[in-house]
Amino acid sequence: MKISFENIDQQNDPFQLFIDSIKNDETKRRYKNILNRFLKLIPNQIYQDIIEISPADRELNTLSSYFVKLAQKDPKHAQNIIVAYIKEDKKLVESGQLNPNTLPNHVKPIRALLDANSVPIHWKSLHKLYPRPKNTEDRAYTREELQRMVEGSPDITDKLIIQLFSSGGFRVEAWDYFTWQDVIFFKNQDGTFKGAALLVYRGDPESYWTFITPEACRTLEHYREVWKSQIGRYPLPKEPLIRTVKFPVIRRLNSRGVRKRILKIVKKIGLRPPLPSNKKRHDVPLDHGFRKYFNTMLRRAKVNYLDKEDMMGHSVGLEKHYERYQEEDFERFPEYQKAISFLTISDEERLRLENKEKQEKLSQLDNNSVQLEELRKELHETRRDALTWISEAINDPEKFYAISKALHRKLKDKK
Repeated sequence: MKISFENIDQQNDPFQLFIDSIKNDETKRRYKNILNRFLKLIPNQIYQDIIEISPADRELNTLSSYFVKLAQKDPKHAQNIIVAYIKEDKKLVESGQLNPNTLPNHVKPIRALLDANSVPIHWKSLHKLYPRPKNTEDRAYTREELQRMVEGSPDITDKLIIQLFSSGGFRVEAWDYFTWQDVIFFKNQDGTFKGAALLVYRGDPESYWTFITPEACRTLEHYREVWKSQIGRYPLPKEPLIRTVKFPVIRRLNSRGVRKRILKIVKKIGLRPPLPSNKKRHDVPLDHGFRKYFNTMLRRAKVNYLDKEDMMGHSVGLEKHYERYQEEDFERFPEYQKAISFLTISDEERLRLENKEKQEKLSQLDNNSVQLEELRKELHETRRDALTWISEAINDPEKFYAISKALHRKLKDKK
């Protein structure tokens, strides 16, 4: 293996370093668009004044390289350019044209570009310029809306997306990672599904485990059978969990494809009508509404807060560094089980689960009653034996001593 000068030159390309630093395709697409908007606001005269050369064209890769050169030569001037950009965005916030929570997202691609090229900028001072964030008015999907989405799903793929999304609570980017080996099913003794563990972001430092409901497990198993009927075999462990049907070969249905399918369904059932002129956002975020639903249902089920945050991939203090559980043992699943009936979309399925839980509780109560009755009988017999022995031995010290030892030994054995 040899390292050539061509490889070194390519690795030192500022724009390529920026691209390589972003792992997710959707994030990469979004960052490129925002960065392009920022860089095109910078006039060529600034480059001429600072680095004494102007960009040959206004393409994104060219402008990225020139801005990095400027920042490397004069970091303070680069920081002032970013300050001016933030102040212009703040004017949009003040006029109501931009959500204050969105402004930091306009700066993240700039930071990604400069961090990838080792340019030191005092970001903390820039963050202090951000406007005060406001509480979002977004809400989660309701169960009734999810039911309508399932009913309006044209095929099993859409139904599966809705059930996995709402019962797993992961971000939309996770669809770019899922494979069949990321699902581990849990079953009851009778072979029915108890639920399943789902690995989010396999191979990424931010990977974590969440869970899905028995309802989603059954749909996933049905989807697996459909896969076999169409392909002629079951999916392999490393193949994508959901495939697109646009190509004759097996290709992943990525996050963009998932969003398009969801958008089509919500429009079909009237959940996303055109926005009025005085409104810029819909009440429910297209994909994040599922995650909000997951969070809401786990809170209603009184799932342990730290377990809930872990199942959503959130880092809470030192919790990620000092794991309370062994992830591979799925010890958080009992906490998730508290929320299964809350997360189940179908009314019929939810009633079935609730009836099964009630039957199990009644059965447990019956078992406890039987055990209590047996204990009461044993206690009565022990008390009767003790009274008999005492009456027989009260006038015979040696016999009393022998019986007391035997009684003591019997009580000890009971324990």
